[in-house]
Amino acid sequence: MNNQKKILILGGGFGGVYSLINLHKKFHKNKNVKITLISKKNYFLFTPLLHEFSTGGISIDNLIEPIREIVKCCDYDFIHNEVKLIDLEKRKIHINNHILDYDYLIIALGSTTNFYNLPGAEKYSLTLKNIDDAIKLKNRIIENFEKSSIYKDEEEIKKMLTFVIVGGGATGVELSAEMSDYFFQTFSKIYPKELIEKTEIYLIEKGKELIPQFHQKLREKVREVLEKKKVKVLLEKGCLEIGEDYVKLDNNQIIKTKNIIWTAGVKPNLVEIIGNFDKDKRGAIITNEYLQISNYPEVFVIGDCSCFYQKEKPLPQLAQVAVSQANNVAYNIYAIINKKYLKKFIYKHKGDLLSLGKLYAVGEIKNIVIAGWWVWLLWKLVYLSKMISWRDRIKTLIDWIFNIFSPRDISEI
Repeated sequence: MNNQKKILILGGGFGGVYSLINLHKKFHKNKNVKITLISKKNYFLFTPLLHEFSTGGISIDNLIEPIREIVKCCDYDFIHNEVKLIDLEKRKIHINNHILDYDYLIIALGSTTNFYNLPGAEKYSLTLKNIDDAIKLKNRIIENFEKSSIYKDEEEIKKMLTFVIVGGGATGVELSAEMSDYFFQTFSKIYPKELIEKTEIYLIEKGKELIPQFHQKLREKVREVLEKKKVKVLLEKGCLEIGEDYVKLDNNQIIKTKNIIWTAGVKPNLVEIIGNFDKDKRGAIITNEYLQISNYPEVFVIGDCSCFYQKEKPLPQLAQVAVSQANNVAYNIYAIINKKYLKKFIYKHKGDLLSLGKLYAVGEIKNIVIAGWWVWLLWKLVYLSKMISWRDRIKTLIDWIFNIFSPRDISEI
């Protein structure tokens, strides 16, 4: 038992959970290997659908899966705790009131919101990174519509019914489209017409175009669809300051609003680390071709914490990147333990899909731009396939089918 190899996985997101799944398959019933996953949440969160929950499209149960139920086996340990310190030199992990050692380590702690030190952004903005964020956003939306239905102050009503999304990436685009459906389809049937007419959605992007990583034709199509959905797209407009009830842009334009949603960027969610390693300008840990820290070959870094260069460019912070890396790392740890050759990581992008509200989506697969209701169905099927359990897949599918023929949920949580 003294020769038992200890594998620690830090993080319960896509990278961590898929590392657990892949490692479990390779070391199932191997008593010489002990796998442990540490996460400050006891559930896996399907983050790509947070915007649908916030706009009444699916229930909260569709988004979470208890980590202890993901792999229903006694061959691994789960520790519900928060990592405080990683000591690469001593191979020690410090959590609350406890220290763990390891033979192999996978750092998959994900990301957190990057406010870029913009004055007022962190204090006054809503974000969309976790369940608490999504609940807060949904409740804010419903609360402001309810208040607007009884308020008399026109200026205050206007602020409560103006929604500003900062950041024209995939999250900002999908959220703005879903909010449009929520307001102008579902809410239009239950709130007075004059309130709906006062409702505005702004999508602000400091770059020249939305979703810059996508094909040019796709970017143009996305903007066209959003504008048809009454989303006011403001390009080449950066934020100078965010206040309690306003956003000030770099052209000195001020938008009065009580609802600012920040989707403009993320940064690695790393804790204090003792060791000699390199980081990129975002603070992500630079890895070698095997996803290892060069000075510590027993340590692997994946997902949003990792900076892996492919064709001289860092890989994007996407769930499909983390899943692919998790599979590669599991193989390499298995290879090291069994004295086999390691496999270099090569990321093969499978394409991009964006939902733009009910029954419409756009995408790019092998440089081919696609759009329409059938792309929406494809998008749904792809996300269903990425969910961990059949229970969540079935429940989410039922919700999606139900929502085609019925209004979205308008209840607070």
